Amino acid sequence: MSSLPRPEVVFLDLGDTLIRAHPSWPAVYLSAFPRFGIQASEAELAEAIRRATSDGYWAFEGPFDATEEGSFKRMVDLDRRVLAELGHQDLPDELFRAIEDAFQQRSAWHIFPDVIPALDRLRQEGVRLAVISNWVWGAPELLHDLELAGHFESLIVSARMGYQKPHRAIFDHAIDLMSVAPERAIHVGDSYRADVLGARAAGITPILIDRRLHDPERFASDVPGDDPVTIIGDLGGLLDLMGVAAQAGASRQAS
Repeated sequence: MSSLPRPEVVFLDLGDTLIRAHPSWPAVYLSAFPRFGIQASEAELAEAIRRATSDGYWAFEGPFDATEEGSFKRMVDLDRRVLAELGHQDLPDELFRAIEDAFQQRSAWHIFPDVIPALDRLRQEGVRLAVISNWVWGAPELLHDLELAGHFESLIVSARMGYQKPHRAIFDHAIDLMSVAPERAIHVGDSYRADVLGARAAGITPILIDRRLHDPERFASDVPGDDPVTIIGDLGGLLDLMGVAAQAGASRQAS
């Protein structure tokens, strides 16, 4: 990794950058099923999600209805597709509210152990922080419940913006909101398409975080071999790039 000029602003993705579903995304999803008589294994649900989104469901970048109800309707559309893959049709609205509630619980999310020490250290260094995330309407409330919101000046969430990464509009909005020149900002996220390509299009320096770097059996990276994007394994790697010493005792191992 080469050194990184000190940015004025660091933008950060949310899912698989700062937090991950606990104990897993399928497990949280499945927790809403029993009282509706739906049974499936984590493997079956994961395959249903893959099939339901194989036609590029996530590729639509906007514009879309940036309201709480619009956000819920988009997730219901996805959930219906997933449940149809499991053989379930004509399900009650209460099920979809239960799924939404399951993912809004603090207990459904794990904060990677390097996150808070790194955020604290960046703020001590005078670096301004903001979130840019493709997430549902309740992201700000969830971040408050997780006691992460206070680390950030702004929370830019696709459901409240009407565009999602990699669309340039969400990055341009973040730049304007933070009153920063794009060349004075970096963006850290785990998706090559959404975070790296999206940030670059807006003139922001991207850094790809791949927490699987800690896993000796990690999957092959999605990054083209000729792309020089910097890849880190946790936010401690960001501190290293910036030449900022981590606080003594701060955790560097993601889990």
